[in-house]
Amino acid sequence: MSISNSANQMIKWVAFFMIIALATPAYAQHDMAMSNSPLNQSGNEIFGTIQEVIQKLEANPNTDWSKVNLEALRQHLLDMKAFTEEVEVLSKKPIKNGVEVTVHPKSDRAVGALKKLFKMHPNMIKSEKGWTMEAQQDGENWVITCTTEKADEVDKIRALGYIGLLAEGSHHQLHHWMVATGQMHMN
Repeated sequence: MSISNSANQMIKWVAFFMIIALATPAYAQHDMAMSNSPLNQSGNEIFGTIQEVIQKLEANPNTDWSKVNLEALRQHLLDMKAFTEEVEVLSKKPIKNGVEVTVHPKSDRAVGALKKLFKMHPNMIKSEKGWTMEAQQDGENWVITCTTEKADEVDKIRALGYIGLLAEGSHHQLHHWMVATGQMHMN
């Protein structure tokens, strides 16, 4: 039994449309899963922060891509990871109007990260909170003091301790945006 050329064409078209019809729900499901994932986190915080920056840059039609420097942001975020995770807090003691904290960096990256951090963060704490922060190297360790003239904030400063004083303030996100968009260079 031979099938005519037109019948053969028709069978091919029907088969083609059946494949498309069967595949479409799978593709739609895949697309939906990609855009409507029940998960919010994209991986670790460094990756997630960079992903958020990319999304904001792509949403802005005025983005000057020639100035974008995601590698600088990645390096800065790695420094933040180092001064968060690769530092041992040796002591925390109350002083007049505040706290004194001694920390020991446990990696070369943490050593460099602390040097960069303490060039900028004390000024940010002063401008945002009115607190006075000083950080001095003592051999391999850092001695950090933070004080206030506001008696009702002394207990807060003491409770914040090392990492709380570093996390304090609302300047971090703007700082990261400025690094990523080439408006601020990290040394």
